[in-house]
Amino acid sequence: MQTQKVNVKHQPPTAEQIRKMQIAEAERDAAKVKANLPAPTNGGTALAVPDNRTDVQKYLDEIAPASIVGRMIKFNKDGEFATTDDDSVIGGDVDFTALVDQTLIGWIKFNGEGAPPDRHMGLLYEGFLMPARSSLGDLDQAKWEIGLDGKPQDPWSHQVYLVLQRGDSGELFTFVTSSITGRRAVGTLLRHYDRMQRTHPDQYPVVRLKVGGFQHKDDRVGWVKTPVIAVVGRTQKDSAAKPDTSLAADLQDTIPF
Repeated sequence: MQTQKVNVKHQPPTAEQIRKMQIAEAERDAAKVKANLPAPTNGGTALAVPDNRTDVQKYLDEIAPASIVGRMIKFNKDGEFATTDDDSVIGGDVDFTALVDQTLIGWIKFNGEGAPPDRHMGLLYEGFLMPARSSLGDLDQAKWEIGLDGKPQDPWSHQVYLVLQRGDSGELFTFVTSSITGRRAVGTLLRHYDRMQRTHPDQYPVVRLKVGGFQHKDDRVGWVKTPVIAVVGRTQKDSAAKPDTSLAADLQDTIPF
């Protein structure tokens, strides 16, 4: 008997669901810091945080960290915006709704293959304040690994996570960046959003992911590509990440009969 396959399109979670997911993770990290990192009384560095997660939690944090909503986008070494799961380049003509008020910021430290990273991150628009770099420990540069530039590389990285929703499909992405130019691109968008709040508080900016650049002062380096998040319009907040409450939304993508 021949089976028939029905493709069912999953709808993205709502903006409120995304917010709750990210807040829960930020609160978990904050609770770990509060419970396990007492302020030094003698000028020393903070103690290491014991990992009390279950094996299931460790696995889920490794393969699907809650701070990454949807698919991850990075500005790659070739100077292009691309999804990290399949290296597909995102063209500069694709519209995204920037869910700016769900932006996460903070510090992350990678602990090697197979080990989950340490994070001190939270929602910027929920009042999260980044801790001072000096409070995180790992201050002895002699123990830092050597980076690609031949210099000691700080194990703690300042990262920004910007949630985006593709306009033509509703699919969700998270642009993750730790570079100076990437953080500046997000920062420019956040300034625009703050101005929007005074005149259009019920709207999100619509953006496109472009590639800019500059001529490096060292001629051997040449033209340096940089990420640009170009604002091309705006849209109602309540039109973003709408849920699908139909029965089909609870089914698998491909279902044999």
